[in-house]
Amino acid sequence: MSSSHPFLVKFFPILIINLHFFMRVFFLLALSLIRSVSGSTPLSPPRYDSIYSFGDSLADTGNFLRSGALAFPVIGKLPYGETFFRHATGRCSDGRLVIDFIAEAYGLPYLPPYLSLTEGQKSQHGVNFAVAGATALDSEIFYDQGIGKILWTNDSLSVQLGWFKKLKSTLCNAKQDCANYFKKSLFLVGEIGGNDYNYPFFVGGSFKQLRALVSPVVEAIAAATSVSSNASRINFFYPFAETRPGFITISSDN
Repeated sequence: MSSSHPFLVKFFPILIINLHFFMRVFFLLALSLIRSVSGSTPLSPPRYDSIYSFGDSLADTGNFLRSGALAFPVIGKLPYGETFFRHATGRCSDGRLVIDFIAEAYGLPYLPPYLSLTEGQKSQHGVNFAVAGATALDSEIFYDQGIGKILWTNDSLSVQLGWFKKLKSTLCNAKQDCANYFKKSLFLVGEIGGNDYNYPFFVGGSFKQLRALVSPVVEAIAAATSVSSNASRINFFYPFAETRPGFITISSDN
């Protein structure tokens, strides 16, 4: 895009600002679920050496900003980042995100956005592939529906998985080596899927049209586990199940 989208200019500056309480609540829920799935207890030591994150604005630590999707992205300046980092980082928040708190809890550094890595650079403790505005479905689907022009980014979940596969070759090659490495890694898939409903909704999509997207969105997210094809064991966690009660309320009012 060559200029900021009108909707983004109007509403994006107020999205996810002063959400410390929100982030902490979801962090606690996410961490408790991760420990439940992994079998660890609140007092057990961290069991993950790296984290790989996929998703949208609730997990993006800077990919959207670096992608150049918008000429003048508001997340590239204060008040974004002002309460913790003291400067804008590309996060859609004035501070940290849930993924940041999860990394802290496991004694790991904050995940660098994939687009910040230089050619051949390794990041042994994980990478963040999430992109603000990303969809679970491929962007071509929305272009086919005639609403592709309002997408904030074309870096859908499948694009993010492609980035991971490219990075993977710098981390391990042999099947057993990859198995040993990734069994100590945590994969966070989400939050993702909300924008698949947002974009059609922005242009007046009906509740029936939105509901028809549920199955393909869920299937796209489930298919993300294919990144484990070359590893004998991998730890996946889906931190946010995407529900849109506001859409349901609006539909019931109509």
